[in-house]
Amino acid sequence: MELARKLSEGVGSWLQYQYACHNSGLFSERYLAEPIGQILSAHTRARVIAEYHHPILAPLAVGRGAKPSVDFVVLDPHPKIKVAVESKWIGKTKPSVSSIMWDLIRLELIAHTEGAECFFVLGGMKRSLDAYFKQEHFTGPKTPHHPVLHAHTNEKFQVNLSPTATYRIAMMKKLFENYQSTAFPHRIIARRTEPFPQDCKATQYQIYVWHITSKSKRDFFYPKNSLHYVASA
Repeated sequence: MELARKLSEGVGSWLQYQYACHNSGLFSERYLAEPIGQILSAHTRARVIAEYHHPILAPLAVGRGAKPSVDFVVLDPHPKIKVAVESKWIGKTKPSVSSIMWDLIRLELIAHTEGAECFFVLGGMKRSLDAYFKQEHFTGPKTPHHPVLHAHTNEKFQVNLSPTATYRIAMMKKLFENYQSTAFPHRIIARRTEPFPQDCKATQYQIYVWHITSKSKRDFFYPKNSLHYVASA
């Protein structure tokens, strides 16, 4: 979790500095690239690559359009992925819950196949983050409670991809539509590090980081064999 803490504190501190310089109008997911890249480079002493083709999903993507990629990777030794990071920013435009779930899935696949350290970084104004975490698409119904991520505890949490969370079936089916013969995990392990700054005003900016890992005894499924996730005819 050392790198998770460095990403949280480093990127969060950088945002505070940029805010003091009146640069908050520039804040976006792309704006996070500089601090994330520098922290990864300093921590690993290796080259950081942005928008790297996903080693499992990119070869399966056919036709036109961008192939699935990862925001940041460190290859060490080349071409083995040592570290992978996905990031999202909550600002005037907000990422969909499905896009966050897809980030987590892509990271787990890399953690499982490459043995890489994988992290999901989420930033934004505190009041925007708090509101995002409270929306029902993110938290799920109160009973049963199946949030996409735990935002208020550092305990390990299992992100459930199976159709037991019925309210997410349609979203998950769409994510798996083009990857029917790919093995996906039943669960993803996510553990939050302390957000930075931990205590801040509603109008201050904050960074959350989750360490994404694969279960040691990993159960998996193929969407084509799932009653709920099989592609429509």
